[in-house]
Amino acid sequence: MNPLKVIGCIVLSIFFLFGEDETKTTKVACVGDSITHGARLEQRDLHSYPAQLQTLLGAGYEVENFGVSSCTLLRKGRPTVWNQLSKIEASNPDVIVISLGTNDTCGMGTCGDRKCWEYQDEFADDYRDLIDRLELLPSKPEIIICAPTPMVLETPGLSDTRKNGLIIRKPRLQTLIKIIKGVAKEKDVVFMDLNTPLQHRPELFTEKDGVHPNKAGYLEIAQLIYEKIKSIGD
Repeated sequence: MNPLKVIGCIVLSIFFLFGEDETKTTKVACVGDSITHGARLEQRDLHSYPAQLQTLLGAGYEVENFGVSSCTLLRKGRPTVWNQLSKIEASNPDVIVISLGTNDTCGMGTCGDRKCWEYQDEFADDYRDLIDRLELLPSKPEIIICAPTPMVLETPGLSDTRKNGLIIRKPRLQTLIKIIKGVAKEKDVVFMDLNTPLQHRPELFTEKDGVHPNKAGYLEIAQLIYEKIKSIGD
């Protein structure tokens, strides 16, 4: 064979083996509720945690926001993450960050007529099934499941009604976090705690709300998830 052709074949082989990997974009899917969506922000597209995560990760990453306000993990919740699965699957992400559970604490007299806590016994099985479904994706994604951000009772301006509702729901959230930890261990996926780092930090939460972060709070979440993603990559 002509020596020039041999050299050309070697160059092409090196490109296909290494060049493609260097230019590949890592797709990150952020799955969750209004806290993922970016509720209470004036500029959600700039300051939601997925938007700020994109800035932190920079070139080589594509972060997509699959957050839906009021979303539950429970299949019987309305709305539920199960209605978003086709969109997530179509994205075929390399990394999936799931933060759900806050709305699953609603029910039994809290959050109006919503019924979620009535089905708390189904939470673990629904989470296992969700992970099983996502693991079937062609991308074989790294799955990170999070302890949701806290309900901060020290937040200024909480009405008595709001505060009393959160007092009931806060222990429920801790119960779900224990379940999430157990599911992460059982399914051998990454567990990440977004609850403890933001606990008792009212300066990171929207006044009169106590559940949804403010711009600084969303940045804190983005930084925590950025560090987790980079540690996995390293």
